[in-house]
Amino acid sequence: MRIILDLQGAQTESRFRGIGRYSLSLALAIARNRAEHEVIILLNGQFPETIEPIRAAFNGVIPQENIHVWYGPAPVAECLPGNDWRRQAAEHIREAYIASLRPDVVHISSLFEGTADNATITVGGFTKDIPTLVTLYDLIPLMNAKDYLDPHPVFKKYYLNKIESLKNAQGWLGISESASQEGISIIGLPETQVTNISTAADPIFIPAKLNAEEESLLREKFAIQSPFVLYTGGADARKNLERMIQAYAQLPNEIRDRHQLVLAGKMPTQIIAGLRTHASAFGLKEAEIVFTGYITDKELIELYSLCKAFIFPSWHEGFGLPALEAMSCGAPVIGSDTSSVPEVIGYPEALFDPLSVADMQEKLQRVLTDECFREALIAHGKEQSKKFSWDRSARLALEAFERVAERYPTNAAYTSEEIVHDLEACIAKISDALPTYDDIKQCASALARNFQSNTPKRLFIDISQLVHIDSKSGIQRVVRSILKELLDSPPAGFVSEPVYATMDSTGYRYAREFITKHFPEHAEHAEHADAKDSAIEYANGDIFFGLDLQHHVVIRQQAAHQSMRNAGVKVFFVVYDLLPVLMPEVFRDFIGDLHHDWLTAISKNDGLLCISRAVADDMRQWLERNPVERYRPLHIDWFHLGADVENSIPTKGLPDDASEILAKLKECPTFLSVGTIEPRKGHDQTLKAFDLLWQDGVEANLVLVGQAGWNVDELIRDITQHKLLGKRLFWLKGISDEYLEHIYQSATCLVFSSKGEGFGLPLIEAAQFGLPIIARDIPVFREIAEDNAHYFKGSKAEDLSKEIKAWLALKEDGLHPSSSNMKWLTWKQSAEQIKARLTATEY
Repeated sequence: MRIILDLQGAQTESRFRGIGRYSLSLALAIARNRAEHEVIILLNGQFPETIEPIRAAFNGVIPQENIHVWYGPAPVAECLPGNDWRRQAAEHIREAYIASLRPDVVHISSLFEGTADNATITVGGFTKDIPTLVTLYDLIPLMNAKDYLDPHPVFKKYYLNKIESLKNAQGWLGISESASQEGISIIGLPETQVTNISTAADPIFIPAKLNAEEESLLREKFAIQSPFVLYTGGADARKNLERMIQAYAQLPNEIRDRHQLVLAGKMPTQIIAGLRTHASAFGLKEAEIVFTGYITDKELIELYSLCKAFIFPSWHEGFGLPALEAMSCGAPVIGSDTSSVPEVIGYPEALFDPLSVADMQEKLQRVLTDECFREALIAHGKEQSKKFSWDRSARLALEAFERVAERYPTNAAYTSEEIVHDLEACIAKISDALPTYDDIKQCASALARNFQSNTPKRLFIDISQLVHIDSKSGIQRVVRSILKELLDSPPAGFVSEPVYATMDSTGYRYAREFITKHFPEHAEHAEHADAKDSAIEYANGDIFFGLDLQHHVVIRQQAAHQSMRNAGVKVFFVVYDLLPVLMPEVFRDFIGDLHHDWLTAISKNDGLLCISRAVADDMRQWLERNPVERYRPLHIDWFHLGADVENSIPTKGLPDDASEILAKLKECPTFLSVGTIEPRKGHDQTLKAFDLLWQDGVEANLVLVGQAGWNVDELIRDITQHKLLGKRLFWLKGISDEYLEHIYQSATCLVFSSKGEGFGLPLIEAAQFGLPIIARDIPVFREIAEDNAHYFKGSKAEDLSKEIKAWLALKEDGLHPSSSNMKWLTWKQSAEQIKARLTATEY
């Protein structure tokens, strides 16, 4: 059975109240107890800030792809003027979206939403053929219309419309026996289709163990100096707070002098002012009554655990969750003897008439002075709270789902195309108001996002730098090579879509013009191959892969990344290295801060794929020192780069003097260094080491291959003015891959003096040509080359020249390490590692 749980009740302002807590806790328990059933969570895209926390709550409970987000026009608040057309359109869109998911049953956790926000919940439109159950909390406004409805005609119309929608359901889940009976007796719901599933306290509500310092800090924060009576909950009329304050004020002075009354939780300022005036009228001093304002769950649990007594005076409740939470935390609880509260407390001696100040005052006095009574309440509360369980409530709900689904089997056979066709017709028939151009535009956008055709999932490959300019750096070589492999062979069930973004706007665009120009063999496979670079369309289950490195663009596009994640797209980035933050002294001044911001931005997403285990270790350590606020765990993994040059789209071309230079390289041992001339690459140490060797009469060539970088003006001057330049020292700038291949073939040994790398691709390239290696002893080089290289330590020229001499002696005896056994991957194998990690199901 496929079950859809509409969780808008955990997205609106209700998420800060009991309804939100109930909605989320029950949904989690249903998901945990689903057995063979499939559970789908349905969220409203108009509440983007709530989506990631809810996804995090279900992480590991159900697959993330089972969390669906639908989109509609806004604003739609029913009690605000001017929203009628958009609201009705949104109602049609939501129900059509539900129908497109083909559920067997739908559960709505909170129907009475959308008075002043963008929640949209109805029963009986497109889903009229799909069994729907609604949680029934209470009918307090209907039963007390004089207080709740009559003074507010707009809200009254809204509420009565919701009651009619409620009646359209095929089943109702009461949160208490009292609430269930209200539904049956007040609005005539059929008794056989109303199920009391009760409720429970969240597992976090257990007695808190505070040391003296922690208790002192808590009391100081809220100005609580004495043992206290605690209340938490709402502040509307039914909560009966004025009688509670009056009953407390009428306690004997000797009791009041030793206690305080604490009202915990956020309340409107005007309500607090009115209650303070009321308290003052009955003789309470300002310090005797405390209003805490907003408190965290942790603070609430601590207050429950510390209070002398908890009082719950409400004269009408659907359940009365604070009383259960307080008992779960070991508080002695007294409460009213009406509606559902006796069900929760379950101890007649703890109950009082909420309309009798004298009865309430007598119970308060007893709980504050009779220690035996207090101990009996505490002991009872511990046992009573065990009777309530979210798992029990969930199993009762699932049984109700099964009964309703069996009684009302869905026979909807709509195709997606039929749903969209009928939906458009329904929207066109809305006659209460006329839409604006923006309204129509919003609806068109919503239909496009909600009802995409059944195409394969998409792997969006970010090539934001490459699409504008191929800088021919090592990273660009990786991007070209991996892009080619992912285009040739996408993950199973996916199509590869290269994309890019700019600094000019938020969002990514298809790189179809780039593909047509550089990969024409794949252009015909791209959707709408003749289309321009339009904005990407993404959906639940797609993957975004940040393959390229472009700091500013990624930082600029953080909102786009979060929007994709909200919609169910997994967002991953490649991490090439952390060198700018680990070795800021060898980079330009601003690079360290920029790289820090980039690392922070990408760490807010689903996963990071590092190009070596060493980089992954660096990343984890960096995050320990620089924690990034997030809801779901960040997955950090690694892969190795490929090294088959012929499949990296190699550049071609040889300069006119290539033959002459290659001939000179064969005259004596030639040591090759490959990499941009920049401080961290260690070229200064390498050149000085060879100066010492040449002074000692060692016949050897040094070939530097790489463009000039930054902060190396002095080194470049030393190279360009060197007396052996063109004789024993050669600097080859910006050469093609073809020429580099000839250099590798002509060299005797690779010298890799870099102080830090993400991978060290020249090690692999050298091994492919059977070229021995002398490398600095750093973790990533040990990871890549293992025992297949000669390692050196130290930062002085003497340290390296000594090791080169030692290596030459070993080579003469045939004892130098060979690179022939070094393990390396093709770009195809590298891409396979990436695909396996991107599509893994554990995250």
